[in-house]
Amino acid sequence: MSTHDVLAYAVATEAVRRLRIGAPPWSSIFSPSSYVTASRAWPVPDFVLLDDTNGLSVGAEFKPPLQTKREYLTGLGQALAYSRDFHYALLVLPTVADDGYPIADHVVSILTQPIMSGVPVGVLSYDPAKFSPSAPGFHEAHFFTVRTSVPIKLAQLDQSFYAKWREMSPQEAYLLLAHSYDEMRFPSLGTDTIRDRAFRRLWNDIQAGNVRHWGGGIRNYSPSLRTGVSKNYRNFLFHLGWTESDGALTKAGLEALHVGTLYGYPSRPFSDAIAKAALMSGKHLILFNAIAEYQDGLSMPFPIESVWLDQLETFLENKGLLKRNPARAGILAARGFLKAEKQFWKSLELIVPHGARVFHPGRGFIFNWSRITELVQS
Repeated sequence: MSTHDVLAYAVATEAVRRLRIGAPPWSSIFSPSSYVTASRAWPVPDFVLLDDTNGLSVGAEFKPPLQTKREYLTGLGQALAYSRDFHYALLVLPTVADDGYPIADHVVSILTQPIMSGVPVGVLSYDPAKFSPSAPGFHEAHFFTVRTSVPIKLAQLDQSFYAKWREMSPQEAYLLLAHSYDEMRFPSLGTDTIRDRAFRRLWNDIQAGNVRHWGGGIRNYSPSLRTGVSKNYRNFLFHLGWTESDGALTKAGLEALHVGTLYGYPSRPFSDAIAKAALMSGKHLILFNAIAEYQDGLSMPFPIESVWLDQLETFLENKGLLKRNPARAGILAARGFLKAEKQFWKSLELIVPHGARVFHPGRGFIFNWSRITELVQS
């Protein structure tokens, strides 16, 4: 995770804040029922805004300060490309380029040409001298015109902005990568996708008793759980950026497979590869920063974990980083919130444990920032 991602999500949450209070010009198109999510299929925007009531999606490209004019014009091309897969597209950029040129005005002048009339691309500009994660103010330099046609095929959106993990062990991650690689080179019989064929091979390994869970015991799944396990496992590698939506390995996936093959799936290097991918492509560091912000804002000793988690869930929902499931509420919701993530972070040593748990009474979560920094900078 880079400063780029932190700044991008700061803009995203500020945009959601304006959407939810019905601020103009957002209120002319969007409802207050909006939040931040992600789309990981190509082309991959930096973040997605979703208006749940109107079913409208916005794919956003964020460009940090001190870049060249060429880089910002590239961003315009990326935003235009997003308009094919999302209802609207955004380009977020500074008012000036690295040489002082008024690049935001230049981009707006392009989009306001008669030939560009009706193009559903907006521009948010910010002052690089005042812009920071804690002060992500921006100006709607060019807002969308109402789109009169719907994209032929909308991008598939994820349910959350960060990668969701459920049970998958390092051995299972490695085997699924290896099976995907084999299916890319020598496809087995069948017309289904690489990801389906690769998971079928992993499932057979599990049913044969040849696979272990993270605790070291033999993995044992009932055949009735196959569909749910398949979705969780395949989606996790996709969310880490290790596979394409069809299961084909990306460059990052090939590199992870190489690490696992060279050092072994139980090795520290392979665990580090999983952890780094979760922090960066999986956006877990964004989630860590949001949790830290929540904790820093509490003025009294933290309550018991269930209440603390319920308050955290509300905080993330208010920031637009989470869409709360209305079927779950109160303490019952808190008991399940982040249950899997806590186990995942503990296994990867990304969070400091407190005995068998990770919640520290009176302090909340204590993240292992030295390890996180080392992973991000490696």
